[in-house]
Amino acid sequence: MLRLFFCALIVLSPSGFAADTGDGNSSVIRVAISRNTTQFRLKTSGDVYALELKTGQKYMLLSRSTYEIKYISPTRLAVAGATLQSPVKLLAANGGGSGSVQNRTGQYKSSLAPFSGSERVTLNGRFYKGDIYIQTASDEKLEVIEHLSLEDYLCGVLPKEMSPDWPLEALKAQAVASRTYALKNVNPKKDYDITDGVETQVYNGASGMNARIIDAVNSTRGEVLKYKGRLLTAFFHACCGGVTTSPGSVWGEDSVKPLSGGKDPFCSPSRHYKWDFYATTRDLLAFIQKQGASALKIKSVSLYKRDRSGRAGSLRFVTDKGAYTVKTSDLRRALGSYDIKSTLITRVARSNGGYEFTGLGWGHGVGMCQEGAKYMAYKGRDYKKILRQYYPGAAIKDIYD
Repeated sequence: MLRLFFCALIVLSPSGFAADTGDGNSSVIRVAISRNTTQFRLKTSGDVYALELKTGQKYMLLSRSTYEIKYISPTRLAVAGATLQSPVKLLAANGGGSGSVQNRTGQYKSSLAPFSGSERVTLNGRFYKGDIYIQTASDEKLEVIEHLSLEDYLCGVLPKEMSPDWPLEALKAQAVASRTYALKNVNPKKDYDITDGVETQVYNGASGMNARIIDAVNSTRGEVLKYKGRLLTAFFHACCGGVTTSPGSVWGEDSVKPLSGGKDPFCSPSRHYKWDFYATTRDLLAFIQKQGASALKIKSVSLYKRDRSGRAGSLRFVTDKGAYTVKTSDLRRALGSYDIKSTLITRVARSNGGYEFTGLGWGHGVGMCQEGAKYMAYKGRDYKKILRQYYPGAAIKDIYD
Protein backbone atom coordinates (compact mmCIF):
# COMPACT_ATOMS: atom_id res chain seq x y z
CA MET A 1 0.00 0.00 0.00
CA LEU A 2 0.98 3.66 -0.33
CA ARG A 3 1.32 6.10 2.54
CA LEU A 4 0.93 9.80 1.69
CA PHE A 5 3.56 12.06 3.22
CA PHE A 6 3.09 15.84 2.88
CA CYS A 7 6.42 17.47 2.18
CA ALA A 8 7.45 21.11 2.38
CA LEU A 9 10.06 20.64 -0.33
CA ILE A 10 9.53 21.47 -3.97
CA VAL A 11 11.90 19.57 -6.24
CA LEU A 12 13.06 21.11 -9.49
CA SER A 13 11.76 19.59 -12.74
CA PRO A 14 13.70 16.83 -14.59
CA SER A 15 14.86 19.34 -17.20
CA GLY A 16 17.13 20.71 -14.50
CA PHE A 17 19.14 17.50 -14.74
CA ALA A 18 19.49 17.48 -18.53
CA ALA A 19 23.04 16.93 -19.69
CA ASP A 20 24.77 19.89 -21.31
CA THR A 21 26.31 18.94 -24.62
CA GLY A 22 27.66 22.23 -25.82
CA ASP A 23 31.22 20.94 -25.73
CA GLY A 24 30.65 17.31 -24.79
CA ASN A 25 31.68 17.90 -21.18
CA SER A 26 28.57 16.50 -19.50
CA SER A 27 28.95 13.71 -16.97
CA VAL A 28 25.22 12.88 -16.78
CA ILE A 29 23.29 10.68 -19.20
CA ARG A 30 19.51 10.13 -19.35
CA VAL A 31 18.54 6.63 -20.44
CA ALA A 32 15.03 5.52 -21.43
CA ILE A 33 14.88 2.15 -19.69
CA SER A 34 11.20 1.52 -20.45
CA ARG A 35 8.96 3.00 -23.16
CA ASN A 36 5.77 2.28 -25.04
CA THR A 37 4.04 0.56 -22.14
CA THR A 38 0.79 1.37 -20.37
CA GLN A 39 1.76 -0.43 -17.16
CA PHE A 40 4.65 -2.23 -15.51
CA ARG A 41 5.75 -3.66 -12.17
CA LEU A 42 8.36 -2.07 -9.97
CA LYS A 43 10.12 -3.88 -7.11
CA THR A 44 11.81 -2.16 -4.19
CA SER A 45 14.65 -3.54 -2.07
CA GLY A 46 14.43 -0.71 0.48
CA ASP A 47 11.95 1.99 1.55
CA VAL A 48 11.47 4.40 -1.37
CA TYR A 49 9.51 7.62 -1.84
CA ALA A 50 7.58 8.38 -5.04
CA LEU A 51 7.84 12.16 -5.28
CA GLU A 52 5.50 14.31 -7.39
CA LEU A 53 7.90 16.82 -8.88
CA LYS A 54 5.24 19.48 -9.48
CA THR A 55 3.64 19.37 -6.02
CA GLY A 56 6.42 18.14 -3.75
CA GLN A 57 4.17 15.47 -2.21
CA LYS A 58 5.78 12.17 -1.27
CA TYR A 59 4.26 8.70 -1.29
CA MET A 60 5.97 5.90 0.59
CA LEU A 61 6.82 2.70 -1.30
CA LEU A 62 7.56 0.01 1.27
CA SER A 63 10.70 -2.10 1.24
CA ARG A 64 10.76 -5.45 -0.56
CA SER A 65 7.42 -4.82 -2.25
CA THR A 66 6.06 -4.98 -5.80
CA TYR A 67 4.02 -2.08 -7.18
CA GLU A 68 1.86 -1.85 -10.28
CA ILE A 69 2.44 1.41 -12.20
CA LYS A 70 -0.27 2.36 -14.73
CA TYR A 71 -0.98 5.15 -17.22
CA ILE A 72 -4.15 7.08 -16.31
CA SER A 73 -4.17 10.28 -18.39
CA PRO A 74 -1.72 12.71 -20.03
CA THR A 75 -0.99 14.20 -16.60
CA ARG A 76 -1.70 11.30 -14.23
CA LEU A 77 -0.36 7.87 -13.42
CA ALA A 78 -1.35 5.31 -10.81
CA VAL A 79 0.93 3.62 -8.29
CA ALA A 80 -0.74 0.72 -6.46
CA GLY A 81 -4.12 2.33 -7.04
CA ALA A 82 -3.18 5.83 -5.86
CA THR A 83 -3.28 8.54 -8.54
CA LEU A 84 -0.14 10.67 -8.81
CA GLN A 85 0.66 13.68 -10.93
CA SER A 86 3.27 13.13 -13.64
CA PRO A 87 6.27 13.24 -13.54
CA VAL A 88 7.31 11.22 -10.48
CA LYS A 89 10.82 10.76 -9.13
CA LEU A 90 11.87 7.85 -6.91
CA LEU A 91 13.87 8.76 -3.79
CA ALA A 92 15.46 6.64 -1.08
CA ALA A 93 13.39 7.02 2.08
CA ASN A 94 16.49 7.72 4.20
CA GLY A 95 16.83 11.08 2.46
CA GLY A 96 18.36 9.68 -0.69
CA GLY A 97 17.87 10.60 -4.31
CA SER A 98 19.82 13.33 -6.06
CA GLY A 99 18.68 16.75 -7.16
CA SER A 100 18.51 20.30 -5.81
CA VAL A 101 15.60 21.08 -3.49
CA GLN A 102 14.13 24.24 -1.96
CA ASN A 103 11.67 24.97 0.81
CA ARG A 104 8.51 27.07 0.65
CA THR A 105 10.42 30.30 1.34
CA GLY A 106 12.69 29.63 -1.62
CA GLN A 107 15.79 29.06 0.52
CA TYR A 108 17.95 26.31 -0.92
CA LYS A 109 18.84 23.37 1.29
CA SER A 110 21.42 20.66 0.77
CA SER A 111 21.13 18.29 -2.16
CA LEU A 112 19.68 14.88 -1.46
CA ALA A 113 22.08 11.94 -1.51
CA PRO A 114 21.90 9.29 -4.28
CA PHE A 115 20.48 5.82 -3.72
CA SER A 116 22.71 3.46 -1.79
CA GLY A 117 22.76 -0.25 -2.66
CA SER A 118 19.94 -1.15 -0.28
CA GLU A 119 17.42 1.23 -1.85
CA ARG A 120 17.69 0.19 -5.48
CA VAL A 121 14.63 -0.53 -7.56
CA THR A 122 14.18 -3.41 -9.97
CA LEU A 123 12.44 -3.03 -13.29
CA ASN A 124 12.05 -5.94 -15.73
CA GLY A 125 14.46 -7.97 -13.60
CA ARG A 126 17.25 -5.36 -13.71
CA PHE A 127 18.73 -3.28 -10.89
CA TYR A 128 19.19 0.46 -11.37
CA LYS A 129 21.37 2.73 -9.26
CA GLY A 130 20.64 6.12 -10.85
CA ASP A 131 17.78 8.56 -10.31
CA ILE A 132 14.54 7.11 -11.68
CA TYR A 133 11.84 9.29 -13.25
CA ILE A 134 8.43 7.98 -14.33
CA GLN A 135 6.34 10.14 -16.63
CA THR A 136 3.42 9.99 -19.03
CA ALA A 137 4.16 10.32 -22.74
CA SER A 138 2.13 11.92 -25.53
CA ASP A 139 1.10 8.56 -26.98
CA GLU A 140 -0.81 7.45 -23.86
CA LYS A 141 2.17 5.43 -22.68
CA LEU A 142 4.60 5.55 -19.77
CA GLU A 143 8.29 6.31 -19.94
CA VAL A 144 10.84 5.38 -17.30
CA ILE A 145 14.05 7.39 -17.50
CA GLU A 146 17.18 6.86 -15.47
CA HIS A 147 19.57 9.76 -14.81
CA LEU A 148 23.05 8.59 -13.86
CA SER A 149 26.70 9.43 -14.25
CA LEU A 150 28.22 8.71 -17.63
CA GLU A 151 30.82 6.39 -16.13
CA ASP A 152 28.21 4.36 -14.19
CA TYR A 153 26.19 4.12 -17.39
CA LEU A 154 29.17 2.65 -19.24
CA CYS A 155 29.55 -0.04 -16.58
CA GLY A 156 26.08 -1.21 -17.61
CA VAL A 157 26.79 -0.96 -21.35
CA LEU A 158 30.11 -2.78 -21.69
CA PRO A 159 29.01 -6.26 -20.52
CA LYS A 160 26.14 -6.18 -23.05
CA GLU A 161 28.10 -4.82 -26.00
CA MET A 162 31.31 -6.83 -25.52
CA SER A 163 32.10 -10.01 -23.62
CA PRO A 164 33.61 -9.21 -20.18
CA ASP A 165 36.04 -12.11 -20.79
CA TRP A 166 37.68 -10.40 -23.77
CA PRO A 167 41.13 -8.76 -23.43
CA LEU A 168 41.18 -5.65 -21.27
CA GLU A 169 42.55 -3.45 -24.07
CA ALA A 170 39.58 -4.36 -26.27
CA LEU A 171 37.22 -3.50 -23.40
CA LYS A 172 38.97 -0.15 -22.99
CA ALA A 173 38.52 0.60 -26.69
CA GLN A 174 34.83 -0.27 -26.35
CA ALA A 175 34.53 2.02 -23.32
CA VAL A 176 35.91 4.98 -25.27
CA ALA A 177 33.69 4.25 -28.28
CA SER A 178 30.55 3.79 -26.15
CA ARG A 179 31.28 6.90 -24.07
CA THR A 180 31.69 8.93 -27.25
CA TYR A 181 28.54 7.49 -28.82
CA ALA A 182 26.49 8.24 -25.70
CA LEU A 183 27.64 11.85 -25.42
CA LYS A 184 27.06 12.42 -29.13
CA ASN A 185 23.41 11.49 -28.56
CA VAL A 186 22.80 13.84 -25.62
CA ASN A 187 20.01 16.29 -26.46
CA PRO A 188 18.71 18.63 -23.72
CA LYS A 189 15.60 19.35 -25.81
CA LYS A 190 14.42 15.74 -25.42
CA ASP A 191 13.19 13.91 -22.33
CA TYR A 192 16.02 11.38 -22.64
CA ASP A 193 19.29 11.10 -24.49
CA ILE A 194 19.54 7.45 -25.39
CA THR A 195 17.59 4.21 -25.17
CA ASP A 196 18.73 0.92 -23.65
CA GLY A 197 18.28 -1.20 -26.79
CA VAL A 198 20.14 -2.19 -29.93
CA GLU A 199 18.87 0.88 -31.80
CA THR A 200 21.51 2.84 -29.84
CA GLN A 201 23.63 0.70 -27.54
CA VAL A 202 22.45 -1.98 -25.15
CA TYR A 203 22.35 -1.00 -21.46
CA ASN A 204 21.53 -3.45 -18.66
CA GLY A 205 21.38 -1.27 -15.58
CA ALA A 206 23.66 -2.12 -12.66
CA SER A 207 23.45 -5.84 -13.49
CA GLY A 208 26.32 -7.74 -15.09
CA MET A 209 29.28 -5.51 -14.26
CA ASN A 210 32.46 -7.04 -12.82
CA ALA A 211 35.95 -5.92 -11.84
CA ARG A 212 37.29 -6.04 -15.42
CA ILE A 213 34.42 -3.92 -16.74
CA ILE A 214 34.95 -1.37 -13.98
CA ASP A 215 38.70 -1.36 -14.71
CA ALA A 216 38.10 -0.70 -18.42
CA VAL A 217 35.78 2.21 -17.64
CA ASN A 218 37.90 3.74 -14.87
CA SER A 219 41.20 3.50 -16.76
CA THR A 220 39.69 5.43 -19.71
CA ARG A 221 37.60 7.79 -17.57
CA GLY A 222 36.42 10.78 -19.57
CA GLU A 223 38.17 9.76 -22.80
CA VAL A 224 36.23 10.33 -26.03
CA LEU A 225 36.91 10.47 -29.75
CA LYS A 226 36.83 13.83 -31.50
CA TYR A 227 37.40 14.91 -35.09
CA LYS A 228 38.10 18.55 -35.86
CA GLY A 229 37.09 19.42 -32.32
CA ARG A 230 33.69 17.72 -32.42
CA LEU A 231 32.50 14.45 -30.94
CA LEU A 232 32.58 11.58 -33.42
CA THR A 233 29.57 9.32 -33.89
CA ALA A 234 31.60 6.32 -32.81
CA PHE A 235 29.73 3.48 -34.52
CA PHE A 236 30.80 -0.09 -33.83
CA HIS A 237 29.68 -3.56 -34.90
CA ALA A 238 30.44 -7.23 -34.30
CA CYS A 239 32.65 -8.19 -37.27
CA CYS A 240 33.48 -6.33 -40.48
CA GLY A 241 34.48 -9.37 -42.56
CA GLY A 242 37.84 -7.85 -43.49
CA VAL A 243 36.73 -4.38 -44.56
CA THR A 244 34.76 -1.58 -42.91
CA THR A 245 32.47 0.82 -44.73
CA SER A 246 31.08 4.34 -44.29
CA PRO A 247 27.81 5.74 -42.86
CA GLY A 248 27.08 7.10 -46.31
CA SER A 249 27.06 3.62 -47.83
CA VAL A 250 24.86 2.15 -45.10
CA TRP A 251 22.46 4.94 -44.11
CA GLY A 252 23.06 7.69 -46.65
CA GLU A 253 24.56 9.93 -43.96
CA ASP A 254 27.49 12.29 -44.40
CA SER A 255 30.81 10.55 -43.84
CA VAL A 256 33.93 11.94 -42.17
CA LYS A 257 37.48 10.67 -42.50
CA PRO A 258 37.55 8.53 -39.32
CA LEU A 259 34.46 6.68 -40.57
CA SER A 260 35.38 6.39 -44.25
CA GLY A 261 36.10 2.67 -43.99
CA GLY A 262 39.05 0.53 -44.99
CA LYS A 263 40.72 -2.86 -44.85
CA ASP A 264 40.89 -4.79 -41.59
CA PRO A 265 43.46 -7.62 -41.43
CA PHE A 266 42.64 -8.58 -37.83
CA CYS A 267 39.18 -10.15 -37.64
CA SER A 268 39.69 -13.14 -39.96
CA PRO A 269 40.17 -15.68 -37.08
CA SER A 270 36.68 -14.87 -35.82
CA ARG A 271 33.93 -17.47 -36.05
CA HIS A 272 31.72 -14.64 -37.35
CA TYR A 273 34.07 -13.82 -40.21
CA LYS A 274 32.21 -15.98 -42.73
CA TRP A 275 28.60 -17.12 -42.86
CA ASP A 276 26.18 -19.09 -45.04
CA PHE A 277 22.41 -19.05 -45.10
CA TYR A 278 19.87 -21.01 -47.11
CA ALA A 279 16.61 -19.22 -48.01
CA THR A 280 13.67 -21.03 -49.56
CA THR A 281 12.12 -19.69 -52.74
CA ARG A 282 8.83 -19.40 -50.84
CA ASP A 283 10.38 -17.08 -48.24
CA LEU A 284 12.08 -14.95 -50.88
CA LEU A 285 8.89 -14.72 -52.93
CA ALA A 286 6.91 -13.69 -49.85
CA PHE A 287 9.54 -11.03 -49.16
CA ILE A 288 9.41 -9.38 -52.59
CA GLN A 289 5.61 -9.56 -52.62
CA LYS A 290 5.57 -7.57 -49.38
CA GLN A 291 7.84 -5.10 -51.16
CA GLY A 292 5.14 -4.62 -53.79
CA ALA A 293 6.02 -7.24 -56.41
CA SER A 294 3.18 -9.10 -58.17
CA ALA A 295 5.47 -12.01 -59.06
CA LEU A 296 4.45 -15.65 -58.63
CA LYS A 297 7.80 -17.17 -59.57
CA ILE A 298 11.45 -16.24 -59.03
CA LYS A 299 13.78 -17.01 -61.92
CA SER A 300 17.04 -15.69 -60.46
CA VAL A 301 18.58 -13.61 -57.66
CA SER A 302 21.78 -11.61 -58.09
CA LEU A 303 23.85 -8.97 -56.28
CA TYR A 304 23.38 -5.39 -57.41
CA LYS A 305 25.08 -2.05 -56.69
CA ARG A 306 28.04 -2.80 -54.47
CA ASP A 307 29.77 -0.03 -52.51
CA ARG A 308 33.51 0.54 -52.27
CA SER A 309 33.85 -2.08 -49.52
CA GLY A 310 32.09 -4.72 -51.64
CA ARG A 311 28.82 -4.61 -49.70
CA ALA A 312 25.73 -5.13 -51.81
CA GLY A 313 23.32 -2.27 -51.35
CA SER A 314 20.66 -4.02 -53.41
CA LEU A 315 19.60 -7.41 -54.77
CA ARG A 316 18.00 -7.96 -58.17
CA PHE A 317 15.15 -10.48 -58.47
CA VAL A 318 14.18 -11.62 -61.96
CA THR A 319 10.63 -13.01 -61.88
CA ASP A 320 7.78 -14.06 -64.14
CA LYS A 321 6.52 -10.46 -63.85
CA GLY A 322 9.79 -8.72 -64.61
CA ALA A 323 12.80 -7.61 -62.56
CA TYR A 324 12.65 -6.09 -59.09
CA THR A 325 15.41 -4.41 -57.13
CA VAL A 326 15.24 -4.42 -53.32
CA LYS A 327 17.53 -3.16 -50.58
CA THR A 328 19.73 -5.82 -49.04
CA SER A 329 19.14 -4.23 -45.62
CA ASP A 330 15.40 -4.85 -46.06
CA LEU A 331 16.10 -8.52 -46.77
CA ARG A 332 18.24 -8.74 -43.61
CA ARG A 333 15.43 -7.19 -41.60
CA ALA A 334 12.83 -9.54 -43.06
CA LEU A 335 14.75 -12.83 -42.83
CA GLY A 336 16.69 -11.96 -39.68
CA SER A 337 20.06 -10.35 -39.01
CA TYR A 338 21.20 -13.54 -37.27
CA ASP A 339 20.81 -15.35 -40.62
CA ILE A 340 21.72 -12.73 -43.21
CA LYS A 341 24.48 -11.40 -40.97
CA SER A 342 25.69 -8.57 -43.18
CA THR A 343 25.31 -6.95 -46.58
CA LEU A 344 28.85 -8.05 -47.45
CA ILE A 345 27.41 -10.90 -49.50
CA THR A 346 29.98 -12.59 -51.70
CA ARG A 347 27.78 -15.13 -53.50
CA VAL A 348 24.13 -16.02 -54.20
CA ALA A 349 23.54 -19.41 -55.82
CA ARG A 350 20.61 -21.72 -56.54
CA SER A 351 20.49 -24.66 -54.16
CA ASN A 352 17.87 -27.36 -53.57
CA GLY A 353 14.93 -25.31 -54.73
CA GLY A 354 16.06 -22.16 -52.95
CA TYR A 355 19.10 -19.91 -52.76
CA GLU A 356 22.32 -20.15 -50.79
CA PHE A 357 23.72 -16.83 -49.53
CA THR A 358 27.40 -16.63 -48.58
CA GLY A 359 28.88 -13.57 -46.93
CA LEU A 360 31.45 -12.04 -44.59
CA GLY A 361 31.13 -10.31 -41.22
CA TRP A 362 28.26 -9.51 -38.90
CA GLY A 363 26.63 -6.11 -38.59
CA HIS A 364 26.56 -2.85 -40.53
CA GLY A 365 30.34 -2.64 -40.89
CA VAL A 366 30.78 1.02 -39.83
CA GLY A 367 33.39 2.07 -37.28
CA MET A 368 35.08 -0.32 -34.87
CA CYS A 369 35.02 -4.03 -35.65
CA GLN A 370 34.71 -5.60 -32.20
CA GLU A 371 36.16 -8.94 -33.31
CA GLY A 372 39.08 -7.10 -34.88
CA ALA A 373 39.59 -5.17 -31.65
CA LYS A 374 39.70 -8.45 -29.73
CA TYR A 375 42.34 -9.99 -31.97
CA MET A 376 44.38 -6.77 -32.02
CA ALA A 377 44.43 -6.93 -28.22
CA TYR A 378 45.49 -10.58 -28.35
CA LYS A 379 48.42 -9.46 -30.52
CA GLY A 380 49.50 -6.95 -27.88
CA ARG A 381 48.03 -3.73 -29.30
CA ASP A 382 46.78 -1.30 -26.68
CA TYR A 383 43.37 0.37 -26.83
CA LYS A 384 44.70 3.57 -28.39
CA LYS A 385 46.17 1.64 -31.33
CA ILE A 386 42.86 -0.20 -31.69
CA LEU A 387 40.98 3.10 -31.84
CA ARG A 388 43.44 4.50 -34.40
CA GLN A 389 42.85 1.45 -36.57
CA TYR A 390 39.08 1.88 -36.68
CA TYR A 391 38.74 5.66 -36.35
CA PRO A 392 41.77 6.94 -38.28
CA GLY A 393 42.33 10.66 -37.85
CA ALA A 394 40.22 10.94 -34.68
CA ALA A 395 41.84 12.33 -31.53
CA ILE A 396 41.38 10.94 -28.02
CA LYS A 397 40.37 13.77 -25.67
CA ASP A 398 39.44 13.95 -21.98
CA ILE A 399 36.08 15.64 -21.40
CA TYR A 400 36.96 16.34 -17.77
CA ASP A 401 40.10 18.39 -18.54
